[in-house]
Amino acid sequence: MKITILGTGTFFVSQNRSGPAYLLETYGKKILIDCGPGTLMRLAEVGVKPDDLDYIFITHFHADHTGDLFALQMNIRLTDAFTGNLKKKLVVYGPTGIEKFTKKLSKVYQLPAFENYKNITYKKIPRSFKLGNLTVKSFKVSHIAFDESAAAVAIRFEKNGKSFVFSGDSNNNGGLAAACKGANLFICDTSYIKGNGTTSHLDTHHIGDICEKGDVKKLVLTHFYPINDNADLVSEVKEKFNGKVVYGKNLMELNLRNN
Repeated sequence: MKITILGTGTFFVSQNRSGPAYLLETYGKKILIDCGPGTLMRLAEVGVKPDDLDYIFITHFHADHTGDLFALQMNIRLTDAFTGNLKKKLVVYGPTGIEKFTKKLSKVYQLPAFENYKNITYKKIPRSFKLGNLTVKSFKVSHIAFDESAAAVAIRFEKNGKSFVFSGDSNNNGGLAAACKGANLFICDTSYIKGNGTTSHLDTHHIGDICEKGDVKKLVLTHFYPINDNADLVSEVKEKFNGKVVYGKNLMELNLRNN
């Protein structure tokens, strides 16, 4: 399994940090996990077109994780309209309401391009299912922003005894500990410095505790706010976790065979 970090940011995007998005390549398939602002540009940088994708997984509907999702789907829709030569059909997995989410946006944008359109299909993420020889598991996590709880999940991918987990956005409650237990690679929301966790996000000590208790092999930090750019987030996590910790960067490539 090869994972490319496309975006390590939040709503704060910059030349060096776009919104959350991760490209998983395995058994000949390309899987996009979240699709924050700037994702289309990052995909272009690594030579991947929207119609190259086989699957998209959305962890929750917040715009920092979905800001480019409608544009990506319109790219596919227009490619189909102009050429009639799509490489494959796309499946978008997400929380309950993922299809309604796209179609509602299409009406808001006055681009009702997806009514009765068959080359993109939408499915709720099951708790556990197979994509070829890849096992996918979802875990409900707690993410509360502006006093509203999001329908949010962490996602775990397993293949040949190796596991890759993405936290999505999560606080210190819910299923995150179960999701990352024994993970070979865990990419985790690292929004806050130690002692500053909220109902929305973990802090570095929460992450360290979860990873140490869960025997995580390698941890990659992501989802950074500029306010913490001068903080040593890696060292703070290491105060609680003895495993390997990496500060995530846009276009960083990770391969489970090396972990």
